[in-house]
Amino acid sequence: MKNREDDRRVMKTQQAIHEAFSLLMEEKKYSKITIQDIIDRANVGRSTFYAHFATKDDLLFSSVEELLEVLNQYVKSYMEHDGEEPELISVIEFFEHIEENSKTMRGLFKTEAADLFFEKVEAYWKDGMERYLRWKIPAGQEPKVPVEILTNHISSTLINLLKWWVNNQMSYTPLQMEKYFRELINPCIDSIIYNDAAKEA
Repeated sequence: MKNREDDRRVMKTQQAIHEAFSLLMEEKKYSKITIQDIIDRANVGRSTFYAHFATKDDLLFSSVEELLEVLNQYVKSYMEHDGEEPELISVIEFFEHIEENSKTMRGLFKTEAADLFFEKVEAYWKDGMERYLRWKIPAGQEPKVPVEILTNHISSTLINLLKWWVNNQMSYTPLQMEKYFRELINPCIDSIIYNDAAKEA
């Protein structure tokens, strides 16, 4: 019973800190937010903050873990598709979640934690993309470039597109970004997967 109460207390404290941090992100730039700002807004002590988070960057990355889990489950849903034909993973929902957390993401992009975030996004994405590409290869035919290299290229395209989008005030809608992403990668996929003579009309 005591452990359950302790768990609830921990969750309540973390929620208060996250909510305070989120409100502060609405009011000022990430670089201007201090630990003192956070603990004052959350009404917790400094030692309490450090019992849960090592640094301000640690708190920031914790704030986007939910987004990473959404992406992970999103990709898995495509990989576990029961049909015989795998689908090219849509990025609309992913961009929508980024848009909903725009201030947090902009803050993240200015920290060292951004590299870890991008690594995880790319790792989740590669699993589903490689499965799709291997299905696309006609029986008995070798692609012009190994699938793992093509997968890496496409994943890098997504990451660079995401960085550009966030750094340019998300000036296009998630639906538009989905369209542009497909326009970029589909010709590349078809050119490499199919030999000219065997390419489907």
